Amino acid sequence: MTRISDPAFRLRDQHVAPSFPEEVKLGYHLGSSKPTLKLSDYLDTATAQPPAAVSRAHPGFAWGMLMNDTLGDCVCAMILHAIEDFHLDAGTAPPAFTNADATLLYEKIGGYVPSDPSSDQGCDETVAMTDWQAGLPKTSDGVVHKIVGTVAIDPTKLTEVRIGIDEFVDVMMGDAMPLSAQGQTEWTVVGDGQSGNSAPGSWGGHGTPANSYDPDTMGLITWGAPLLCTVPFWLAYVQEAHVVVTQEMLSKTGVGASGVQWDDLVADLKAQFVAVPTS
Repeated sequence: MTRISDPAFRLRDQHVAPSFPEEVKLGYHLGSSKPTLKLSDYLDTATAQPPAAVSRAHPGFAWGMLMNDTLGDCVCAMILHAIEDFHLDAGTAPPAFTNADATLLYEKIGGYVPSDPSSDQGCDETVAMTDWQAGLPKTSDGVVHKIVGTVAIDPTKLTEVRIGIDEFVDVMMGDAMPLSAQGQTEWTVVGDGQSGNSAPGSWGGHGTPANSYDPDTMGLITWGAPLLCTVPFWLAYVQEAHVVVTQEMLSKTGVGASGVQWDDLVADLKAQFVAVPTS
C-alpha cells in the first residue's frame, strides 16, 4: 500500500483497463448490510483526514473470476478477494483461492445447490458477515478464515470512505448497479443517474471491495480484475458500505494514520463480540 500526499496523483496513470468476459453476474442483496458499529463514532475529529490518494496496485497478481461470470456469487468473491488483499497489503503470501472455494462459500452463505440452477439467488450480506465471523468453510489453503466484526461506513461521506480504505485495507460496498454500466471498463454515470438504463438497481445489486482511491476515482476488484469507478458513479450508486476488522487489527492502538481511534473501537468490538479475546 502506498499513501500519497500529491493531490495530482491519479490511479488512471498506472491502471490497465480490464478485459471482462461477455457475461458477468451480480448477486448482492441490496439493503442487507447492517453493522451495529459505525466508523463515524471512532474518528478523532482533530486528525481525521486521509491522504490525497491510496494506491494498492498489485501488478501480476491473478485475482481470479471465482465463478462470478457464471454465478451470482459476488459477495463470496468479494470476501475471498478481501482476504487476498489483506495478505498483499501485509506483505504475506496471499492464498491462491479457486473456483471451488468460491462455490463452496456460495453453498454455505447463499444456499446455492450446484445441481439446482434455480438456487443461484445471490447472497445476503449480513448472513455473509455473520458466517465470516463464525468461520468460513475451510478453503483450499487449509485455513478457516475469520473476522472479528464489521463497522458501517456512510458511502455518501467520501472522507469516511477514504479513511476506511486507508486504515482497513478494503471497504466492502453494495452497489445498485445501473444497466448503463454493462460493458463499461470504468464505471461512469451515463444519463441522469436516476431513470431509464441509468436508474440505480436497474441491472441489480453487486458487491465488491474498494481498496484504492484518488480525488477522481475509486479502485475496486471485481470479475477477476482491478476496475476504476468515478466518484460521481460511487455517489450515485453505492448504497451501503462497511469495513471488516481482522484479528490482526486488534493489536492496533492509539489514533491511526487517518484518525481512527483504535483503542475505543477495539474495546467496543471486544464488548460486542464475546468470541474476541480480551488479552
